[in-house]
Amino acid sequence: MNFVWTSIFVAVLAVSALALNENENNYLQELIDAGVSQETANKLVNIAVQHNNDGADPNKSGRTIFESIISETNAAIAQAPQADQEAYKSFVEDKKNQYEKPDSVDNSDDE
Repeated sequence: MNFVWTSIFVAVLAVSALALNENENNYLQELIDAGVSQETANKLVNIAVQHNNDGADPNKSGRTIFESIISETNAAIAQAPQADQEAYKSFVEDKKNQYEKPDSVDNSDDE
């Protein structure tokens, strides 16, 4: 998956978590656990938080909200230290893999 689609995927995750009233600290901790520095992780979380109420604005479509988040996230990552860029890329890939692979189903009782 190319970086743009991967970024979209993470933006959807971030907005979904915030839209479900999840604590932004969970997102922050996931980024830090993935190796992203505290400073960069805070910037990324703040991007999502700043757009948390955008859905209530009738002048903003879901598409424009996501495009804003993606653009701001990409800009923040591009300005981050190389180590944070690599950690973020790994974080995105891990998240992508988590959601692309369905949980394995044990069919041993079906015999």
